[in-house]
Amino acid sequence: MSGKTIMVPRYASGVWWSRWYNLNNLDLIKVTEDYGNRAIPLDVFVIDMDWHTKNDWSGFTFDPHLFPFPRDSMEYLWRMGLPVTLNIHDASGVNSWCAS
Repeated sequence: MSGKTIMVPRYASGVWWSRWYNLNNLDLIKVTEDYGNRAIPLDVFVIDMDWHTKNDWSGFTFDPHLFPFPRDSMEYLWRMGLPVTLNIHDASGVNSWCAS
């Protein structure tokens, strides 16, 4: 009657890494290397709230002090085979600093 059940991607049921602190691009490398050196599986990398500019708890612009080259950081995680999710708290909606 309704067809096949839609399933989440397999990696979504795996190990997710997340921590709420001022993570930067070098921290990404250290975390992934630590997991690899310990042979601990890692399936999804969550970058929590402090990744974006601090005008408010909203916005979609990387903090240049933490991620001066955000594309490089995301490409590194992609090469490591890790899907990435960025945590955002849309406290004030999309503001002027969100699109820069």
